[in-house]
Amino acid sequence: MKRVLSRMFKYNIASCVLLLYLLCVTHSFERRWSQESFRKRTSNEFDVLIFTQRWPLTACFVWTKNSEKRSCLLPKRNEWTIHGIWPTKYNTIGPQYCNSSMPFDKNALAPLESELKEKWIDIQNGSTPYSFWKHEWDKHGTCALTVKALNSEFNYFRGALNLLDKYNMIDVLEKANILPGKKYMVQDVLVGIQKILGKRGQVTCVVDGKTHESYMREIRICFDKTMQLVDCNGIYNFPTNCNRSQEITYPSHVPRFYHVKQI
Repeated sequence: MKRVLSRMFKYNIASCVLLLYLLCVTHSFERRWSQESFRKRTSNEFDVLIFTQRWPLTACFVWTKNSEKRSCLLPKRNEWTIHGIWPTKYNTIGPQYCNSSMPFDKNALAPLESELKEKWIDIQNGSTPYSFWKHEWDKHGTCALTVKALNSEFNYFRGALNLLDKYNMIDVLEKANILPGKKYMVQDVLVGIQKILGKRGQVTCVVDGKTHESYMREIRICFDKTMQLVDCNGIYNFPTNCNRSQEITYPSHVPRFYHVKQI
C-alpha cells in the first residue's frame, strides 16, 4: 500500500512539474506573439503609400444613415476631398499609430488651415474641432515620417493637398467621361482611372441596406516612397469591394434626404 501511495505521489509531482512547464512555454509564446503582432501594427515599415479621396455625398450618406439627428458639412461644389495618406504593407492593413512621441499640433497647420477646411473636410458636422485631422495624423501620418516629402506634420498635410491638386478625382473621372449623377459598372471606373493616370487604382463602395443600391465611396491611388505614382496591386481589397455584377451610382446628391450644411 505504501508503495502504491509513493508511486502516486511521485506521479502527481511529475504531472504538476509538466503542467507548470507547459504553462510557462505557452505564456512565453503568447507574449512573443503579442509583441510581434504589436510591432507589426506599429512599425513604420511599409510597401506603398495609399492616397485616399472620398466622395463627400456618399460619405454624408454613411455618416447620417443610422441617425436623423446627424448632419453633414459638404463643399460648395461637387468635388472629391481628402481622406488621408496611408502607409501600407501589401495584403494587410497598417502600419498604424507608429509614433506617440509626435502628438498632433493644430498650430503647425495654421498656414494650411483655410485650405484644409476646403479640401480635407470633416463631413461629420458637430465633431470636435481638428478631430479628423488629428485622427489621420496619429493613425497614418506618424507612420509616414520616413518619407522625406512627409517627414513632419506640416509636410504630411501639405503633401496631401499637393496630391489632390494634381490627382483630383473629379478631373480624372471627368476626363474618362465618368460624371456625377450617373451609374457605371465598377470595371469601367477602374479602367477609366488607369487610362487617365497610367496606373491601377482602387474603388470602394457602400451599399444602402434598404434599397441595395451601391454608391461609389472612395478612390485610392498609390505612391512609392519617392512619391512616384505606382500601381495599387497588392493592397488590401484590391481592386474593389464593389459588386462587379451590377452598376454602381456616382451620386450627384446625398442619397435620400439628410440635413446638409455647405461650407
